[in-house]
Amino acid sequence: MDLKAAKAELREKSHPYQTYSYYLIIPIFIILVFLLSLVGYNKGTFGTIVFVFVIFAHVWASKLDLVRKRKHVAPILMYVTQGLGVVLMVLLVTEVSAGGTGNIALGLSSLILLPIEIIAIVFFFISANDIKKAYPTMKEDAKAARLEYQELRRSK
Repeated sequence: MDLKAAKAELREKSHPYQTYSYYLIIPIFIILVFLLSLVGYNKGTFGTIVFVFVIFAHVWASKLDLVRKRKHVAPILMYVTQGLGVVLMVLLVTEVSAGGTGNIALGLSSLILLPIEIIAIVFFFISANDIKKAYPTMKEDAKAARLEYQELRRSK
């Protein structure tokens, strides 16, 4: 086997395990971002990083054929959350510029966005479980492909 074929096999065999890892890490990041926001830390940069990971996970999950279609639910819920967050921030700015305190927009965002994020967290875990069931030997396959690629790379 040549190096290019080994690299392509490594990508193919490590896809399920990488996607599974993302689907487990993203809910933990979402919970961490929420807890940091309760402490008073600005969650803007962390929220953006989580959103980028969601996009990567969604693209990679779409390439997994053996997993059910509900793998798309959690990322789509996160996209909806981001879109509604933008709309609610426009409402917040409008309310504050009109002389209000912004409490109504913040209350709306808490009542709408938090339950959607909780549902997304649940679906991330459900989808991770689906990936694990569809690819039961994904970790071993990824390790074997990585070792084969590294051996071919060292021999050249």
